[in-house]
Amino acid sequence: MNKYTLIALSATGGILSGLAWSSWFPGIILLAAFVPYFLIENHLYLNPQKYSLNAFFTFLLPGFVIFNIITLGWVRAANIPAAICVTAELSFLMSFVLWLAHTVRVRAGNLAGFTALVSFWMAFEYLSLHSVYLSPWVNLGNGLSKEIPLIQWYEATGVAGGTLWILLSNIFLAIFIVNSTDRSRFNRLHLMIWLSIIIVPSVISLLRYYTVDQSESGENEVVIIQPNIDPFTEKYVIPFEEQLSTVVDMAGQTVTDRTDWVLTPETTVDDPVNEGDLGNNKYISTLRKLACEYPGINIISGFVSCRIYSGETRAPTASARKIDASGSYYDHFNSAFKIDTGKQVGIYHKSKLVPGIEMQFSAGFGKLIDRILPELGGTKWGYGVQEKRTCFEHSSDGRIAAPIICYESVFGNYVADYVREGAEALFIITNDGWWKNTNGYKHHLNYASLRAIETRRPVARCANTGVSCIIDIRGKRVQETKWWTKTVLKGKINFETIITPYVRYGDYLFKVSMIISIFMLLYVFIVQPVRKKISVSGSK
Repeated sequence: MNKYTLIALSATGGILSGLAWSSWFPGIILLAAFVPYFLIENHLYLNPQKYSLNAFFTFLLPGFVIFNIITLGWVRAANIPAAICVTAELSFLMSFVLWLAHTVRVRAGNLAGFTALVSFWMAFEYLSLHSVYLSPWVNLGNGLSKEIPLIQWYEATGVAGGTLWILLSNIFLAIFIVNSTDRSRFNRLHLMIWLSIIIVPSVISLLRYYTVDQSESGENEVVIIQPNIDPFTEKYVIPFEEQLSTVVDMAGQTVTDRTDWVLTPETTVDDPVNEGDLGNNKYISTLRKLACEYPGINIISGFVSCRIYSGETRAPTASARKIDASGSYYDHFNSAFKIDTGKQVGIYHKSKLVPGIEMQFSAGFGKLIDRILPELGGTKWGYGVQEKRTCFEHSSDGRIAAPIICYESVFGNYVADYVREGAEALFIITNDGWWKNTNGYKHHLNYASLRAIETRRPVARCANTGVSCIIDIRGKRVQETKWWTKTVLKGKINFETIITPYVRYGDYLFKVSMIISIFMLLYVFIVQPVRKKISVSGSK
C-alpha cells in the first residue's frame, strides 16, 4: 500500500462509520465500518522500517474528521465555530486513542494490542460520559439506536455492550481479511468467530424483542403538547404569557377526566420563575387553573427558574452569579415543574448541561463562550444543577415518573439513576428546534429508544417542534408526531417496576475497560521499560 491508498482507506472508514448516524444507512454498518482503520494499522505494524510510530495517527486523522463532520455537522445549525471546535476535538482524541493502542501492539504484541484497542476505546467513551469537555453523542453503541430489534440485550449491557460488539466484529473481520489468502483451518476459525459475533447476539435480541413481557397494569393516559414555537424567530418575540396560553388551550382541547399526565416541552416558559415565591407566580397559577379544571391530571412543564441568595457576601454555589444591581447572587436552572391542584410544586433541575451553552467552565472562560456561542437557553448566566435525581409522584394514584430534560436522555446510567429512585416511566421534555431540520433531532429521538430498552420503562417524549412520541419498553415508537408541526399527542403507557441488569449494575463494562486500560498503560509504558532497563544493567 502507498500513502494514497492508506488515506483512501481512512476516508472510507470515516464515510462508512458516519453513514451509520445518517438516515440513509442502517446502523448495523458499524459492524464493519472500522475495518479500513484496522487495515491501515496492520499495514503499518508489519512495515515498521517504512513508517514511523506516529504515522498511524496521521493517517487516521482525515477519516475521523470525515466521521465527525457527517455525525456532528448538524451543530452548525446553532453555531459554526462550535461545530468546528467539536469536530477538531473529537477527531484528535479518537485518532489518539487508536494510535495509543497501536503503540501498545508495537511494544507488547498482538494480544496486548487488540486488548488495548477495545479497552482504550471503551475507556474513552466512559470518560465522554463523565467529562464536561466531552460528549457521548457519537459513542459507537449509540450508532445502533435505529436497530432496535437487534440490541435488546442493552437491558443487560447498556450502550457499552453495543460498542464492544462493534469493536470485536471489526477486529475479527479485519483479521480474516488480512489473512484471506491463507486457506488454513486457523483463518476459517476467524471467519466462524466473526459470524458468531454477528449472529448470536442478533438471534438472542430478536427472541427477546418478540417475547418481552409488558405490564398490563398501571395504565396511565398521557397528553403531550407540541406547540411548535420556533426558538429562533418566535421564542423570544412572542410574550411568554401568550406562549403559555397557547399550550394551555391545546391541552384544554384534548384533556379529559381520564387523563393522568400532561407534558409540555423544555423551557415552555423561559421567563425565570422565582422558586422562593411560586405561590404568586402568574405562570404557575395558569397551569394550576388547568389542573383544577381536571383534578385527576398532573402537569409536567419545562421552566427556567431561579433561586435568589439575599445577603450572601460570597457565591453559595459554583454556578451562582451577580446579574443585576441588587448585589444578590442568583442561580438559574433549566427545570421541570410538577403542578397539580395542591399548593406544593415538584421541582427538578436539569443536571447534565450542554457544555459551553448551558454551563460556564469559569467566569472568565464563560465570558469568552458568550461571545462565540448563541444563547441556546443558558449562556447568559449558566445553569445550576442538583446532586441527585428527583422523581415525580402522581398525586392521585402514586405512579412515579422520571422528569428527564433534553440532553440528559443521552446518558444511559444517568437515566438509570431515576429508576433506582423508583421511576416507573420516563418522561423526556426537550426543545430540539435549535438544531433545525438536521440529523441532530433524529439522533436525539433515537437515543430515547435506547433508554427504554436499558431500563425497560415506557417513554413519553414531549418535544417543542417534534418529534414527540410514546415508546414501549422494547424501544419501539408506537405513536409519534411529525417534525415541525403544532399538534397534540394522546396515548397510554403502562408503568413498569422490573429492574434490569443494567439498572442494577450500571456501566460495568465501561468500568472494567477503565481498569484494564490503567493496568495496560502501567505495564507497557512503565513496568516493561523498567524491566528492560534492569535486564540490560544485569547483563553488563
